[in-house]
Amino acid sequence: MTFRVAIRRVEESKEQFLRDRNDKRSAETFGRLMRATVEEVFAHGYAGATMTRIARRAGVTRGAIQHHFGDRRVDIVARVTEDIIARRQRAYETVYASTGAMPIDPRAAMKAAYRDPETWFLIEVWIAARADPDLHERVNALLSTGNDQRDREFFPTRMTLDSEEFRTLKYLLRSLTRGLALEYSRKPDDRLFDAVVDLAFDVLGRSIDGIEAAS
Repeated sequence: MTFRVAIRRVEESKEQFLRDRNDKRSAETFGRLMRATVEEVFAHGYAGATMTRIARRAGVTRGAIQHHFGDRRVDIVARVTEDIIARRQRAYETVYASTGAMPIDPRAAMKAAYRDPETWFLIEVWIAARADPDLHERVNALLSTGNDQRDREFFPTRMTLDSEEFRTLKYLLRSLTRGLALEYSRKPDDRLFDAVVDLAFDVLGRSIDGIEAAS
């Protein structure tokens, strides 16, 4: 190996090291911005979660947001929305595919959901999209979940509700989760709202039993 070849290989190794380091830093910055967006929306609402605040919480410049997501707040909010929904769906499908069974208990899932900042983030985005055409265009399809068959898998298989009864039940539980998330954001009392969830599921269980007995 000549001295010139050796020098070239050293330079190439150095360049690869710098690329790897920059890629790692870029991935870390991306993750911090994603988390900061959820945290800012949870803390200040969609209107208050400005790009400046998001960048400050993530410890980066606004230019970093533009580099990773684009020039507008709607770009990063839409990307975070997509990530949350896709990640939750992948986790569900992975467990369901490997076990063939419902991966989570609905009662426990609701208790986890109402206190999760990501749930509040999705609610804020859902509300804000009504008045923001650009946001609506980017996230409406993501937030519209009309797959009753998939949703049925979250409930006991003994249920024999028809499509209209099931749709009513689904939106009741969805509304309850959103309402709990709203109340919890103002009064973070786990014991109180867990009790609300237990009461709701106990009442629903008796109602479902009554419907099935009458059918």
